[in-house]
Amino acid sequence: MLIKLAILLVISGVLLLVVGILIARQYTLRAKLLTAFLLIVLISLGALSVFDSYIMTENLTRSANKLLISRARQYSERLDDYHHANLESITAEARLPVFINFLKYKGQNRVGRQTALEVLKALQSKQKGIVQSYALLDQNGINLLDTNNMNMGSDEHETPYVTKAKELKHAYQSAVMFLGDNPDDAVLYFSSPVYDLAERYLGILRAEYRASALKTLIAPSRGQGERRTFAMLLDENNLRLVHGQRTDLQYALAKHIDKIRLEELKRKKLVPQTAHSDFAETDEWYKKYEGDAASDKLFTGTFYGLGTDIFSVATSRLETMPWTVVYAQAQEVFLEPVELQQRSAFMLVAMIAVIVVFVVLGTTQLLLGPVRRLTSVVQNISKGNRHVVAQIEAADEIGGLASAFNQMTQNVNQLIIDLEDEVSGHKLTADNLRKLSQAIEQSPVSVMITDLEGNIEYVNPEFSKATGYSSEEVMGKNPRFMKSDQIQASQYRNMWHVITTGQSWTGELCNRKKNGDLFWENATISPIKNKQGKTTHYLAIKEDISLRKDYEERLLYQANYDRLTELPNRVLAYDRLQQAVVSATREKKRIAVLYMDFDHFKNINDTLGHEAGDKFLIEMANRLKLITRDVDTVARLGGDEFLVMMTEVGDEHIADDNEYIVAIQNKAYDIMDLVARPCLVDDIEFTVTVSVGIAVFPRDGKDAHMLLRNADTAMYRSKRKGRGICEVFTPEMSDIVIKRVELDNKIRHALEDGCFYLKYQALMDTQSHSIVGAEALLRWEDEGLGDVSPDVFVPLAEESGIIVDIGKWVIDAVCADVKRWQNATGNLDLYMAINLSGRQFRGKTIGSEVSSLLSKHNLSGRSLELEITERLLMKDVPEVISMMNQFREMDIRLSIDDFGTGYSSLSYLKRFPFDVLKIDKAFVRDIGIDPDDSALCEAIIAMAHSLGLGVIGEGVENQKQFEFLKQRGTEVIQGYYVSRPMVYDEFTRFAALSDAATGVVN
Repeated sequence: MLIKLAILLVISGVLLLVVGILIARQYTLRAKLLTAFLLIVLISLGALSVFDSYIMTENLTRSANKLLISRARQYSERLDDYHHANLESITAEARLPVFINFLKYKGQNRVGRQTALEVLKALQSKQKGIVQSYALLDQNGINLLDTNNMNMGSDEHETPYVTKAKELKHAYQSAVMFLGDNPDDAVLYFSSPVYDLAERYLGILRAEYRASALKTLIAPSRGQGERRTFAMLLDENNLRLVHGQRTDLQYALAKHIDKIRLEELKRKKLVPQTAHSDFAETDEWYKKYEGDAASDKLFTGTFYGLGTDIFSVATSRLETMPWTVVYAQAQEVFLEPVELQQRSAFMLVAMIAVIVVFVVLGTTQLLLGPVRRLTSVVQNISKGNRHVVAQIEAADEIGGLASAFNQMTQNVNQLIIDLEDEVSGHKLTADNLRKLSQAIEQSPVSVMITDLEGNIEYVNPEFSKATGYSSEEVMGKNPRFMKSDQIQASQYRNMWHVITTGQSWTGELCNRKKNGDLFWENATISPIKNKQGKTTHYLAIKEDISLRKDYEERLLYQANYDRLTELPNRVLAYDRLQQAVVSATREKKRIAVLYMDFDHFKNINDTLGHEAGDKFLIEMANRLKLITRDVDTVARLGGDEFLVMMTEVGDEHIADDNEYIVAIQNKAYDIMDLVARPCLVDDIEFTVTVSVGIAVFPRDGKDAHMLLRNADTAMYRSKRKGRGICEVFTPEMSDIVIKRVELDNKIRHALEDGCFYLKYQALMDTQSHSIVGAEALLRWEDEGLGDVSPDVFVPLAEESGIIVDIGKWVIDAVCADVKRWQNATGNLDLYMAINLSGRQFRGKTIGSEVSSLLSKHNLSGRSLELEITERLLMKDVPEVISMMNQFREMDIRLSIDDFGTGYSSLSYLKRFPFDVLKIDKAFVRDIGIDPDDSALCEAIIAMAHSLGLGVIGEGVENQKQFEFLKQRGTEVIQGYYVSRPMVYDEFTRFAALSDAATGVVN
């Protein structure tokens, strides 16, 4: 209403202004004055009317809103009081001795049963038809006694009013439930647990109320107070329990919900079986309804089934139930006084306008006589009679105008005389003008002079050289014909504002040459003023800075883009992610961040060289750009780590986070499939997988840093789970990372605090059954964590590099134990096997360290056997061979561990100086069960013997495995069939007993 009035006043004012301008251009002073007065009066009165209407509207709206809030609270308090009263009542009734005795003896007393039934019927009759039945249920939820005989014997133990009352141990009120096909038969239950004097649970007292009682409490809202007001009650499932304006909308859904959710509610009988979302309120209405977490809130909107009228709406939540009272009133009802006031205001404006017209006409008739006589004097002067004098009739403004006119006539006459004298005596200084002209013509910068409209009047030769246009081609044109689309219109507006106010403007412009090339200029534009200080022309001095701008763009590109793949680098990706987070926060959207790392990429660099690795990364970058859209960001963060940021997935209607994450996962799977396609680099075809971690804003992080960190965490989780998979971030991953950090810190202190210790697992000769050695196994016992598995702490130690110090300690401790054994038994043939980490080979000092420790304990190299895994053999092959030769020179035995579980190659056995091959327990485990594993073990043993290598079988646990390996020539076995890992003292006793025995000792 207020907007309509304001628009009407604006249109009226514009029309009057247009009329006034036309009159001022073509009509008399009387008409001009009349128009001016009308404009002033009408606009002033109109503005006053608008302001008054606005204040009145605000006051009426504020008062109506207070009333709506009060009414909404009144009904919510009425419902809360009703619920409290029923809950307190049924709590008190559950304490009646007659019910306690009945349930205590399970209704076996016939007299007690009849008495309890009579009391139930009396309680039911108190509610005057609102309560449909009262019932007593035993501890198992079986209906023992009910005022409705049809319900006796029914099993009600799974109903909410039984389970919740037992769980809460006090009275409980259920939601409205729809047990039959007729929605009008809806009921709600009040129940209370029954306890005896010893507080033992006996059963449940249950009352079944008609849901129509709620309608009775809300019904007075229709037409109460002001016209067109009503109340509505919504339950936790957005079902209209009561509609004060439309009875046909009672028990109808007020919000659109999906079919799965609707069927679930029907199954739980929380909505009618005929319920659907056809009668729901609009999404805009529900956004306003749910837009504030406060219990009381106000908003405006339309209601389904009530036309297009705008209602002011107040809501109030109940304390006893998750229900909301909605109280509404049509705005046109309480804004009627504003319309009446506006009509009165327009009538008053019309009357005043008529009065103003008559007053102005009379006044101008008296004032314009002297003006007409002054006009005739001016006409005589224009005909050449400069000596005419205007008569001064009164000492008012018109008299002052006549006096000033006479003075002006005298000044003009004197000016004409002076001008004639100056022209006759004036001489131009030709030399100075010639010097100035030559300086401009020979200037190394472009010079341009325009008139006040910006039309070119002069350009120097440098301008033509810079732009390609001759002076004849540009003369009379506006410089805008050279402008490009690189400069915003606001910059040109600012430039003209500065120079038209008499100031100089300096800035950078991008223009277009005659051949179409773009070039940048640093321009200074200044006004040229005459002696009186009036601007007559504009002077533009321009310098070509295209080369400098090109350098700046290159530097900017290098700072924000990856040189190899030409993708955004980490800096630009982080900046774009920050901007996307700000935009998504404002627009309440989601962002998906995919953190990717190619699996075993280092193998490409190690085997094919870094140049091939670069070609591979370029190919993968092109594939990522191919599968993503322009709105997505694909970036290389460093090495083989890439990032894809998706602000849209094509399914923006998805409201559920789980559905959104499924859509993102599908995008990730498409990327993974594309990456996994064969790649051809330097005529070599190979396939690489990618591990992907996903984080979603705002679920997994409120800022860019947290999103990147969590996506990175999810990616590493996928690496640990086997690589080549996609993982979505969960809060548990953060906990795992924190635990890994804590565990990493503990590992660093464990070595200092002496928490590591060794166990030895015996190595037995298959022929003599004697103990020939043992494998040293690292163990860790933490004060807080207890025994930590090597599978947990060894990979962490590998990642952090602390494994190097731990490995050195292991070799030192093993050498010390071997020396103790030799001193105690005199047996110099027993040796200890030690596993080496790939990290220990990186520093290339492992050979000298082992030699130093052997010398420290006065041991020969035959006392040690060093076990090396296949993974180590793939890296830095020449260096590994060199260090292994150093071990052979020390007479240390070398064994290849876990053979067959990695990238097994016969070339390893041929190129590296091994003495022993260890068969992994994964193959030994299924000997006699899996024919393939048996065949593999037999082949490995035969191959090793053909190459002159000894064989050790790991993980031997039974007689069948032992006999199989022994028959095929395996020299040594290791496993639980021989012994479990033992600390040094236990191992020495076991070895002594084994030497004395004549068989396998278990």
